[in-house]
Amino acid sequence: MPPKVTDTRTASAEALHAVEAETALAARRIVATYSHDFLDAVTLSCMLGVEPEGLIYRKVAAEHEEAQPKKAAKRTRKAAAKKTTKKAAKKTTKKTAAKKTTKKTTKKTTKKA
Repeated sequence: MPPKVTDTRTASAEALHAVEAETALAARRIVATYSHDFLDAVTLSCMLGVEPEGLIYRKVAAEHEEAQPKKAAKRTRKAAAKKTTKKAAKKTTKKTAAKKTTKKTTKKTTKKA
């Protein structure tokens, strides 16, 4: 059986923590570059686990919701607009069909003569 391998790291825990802080800072910079607004940046950094110390996503999201203006509900009448366009389309097709039949009858009479 092989002998046990002991930890041979010479770096201290403080040095490892410094590397983690540098990595988190670099990740925050990348998140800030690719985010569209502040809430997006906070959301992404919290999802990745690189948020600054003391940042609480729930508080930021609640403040953002309060700052957004509430929109009034509007009802649109799209059904009425669709009916009128269908009626207009039917009228135009009827007119073109009538024109085609008159052209055909005039062509027939000129061929017979």
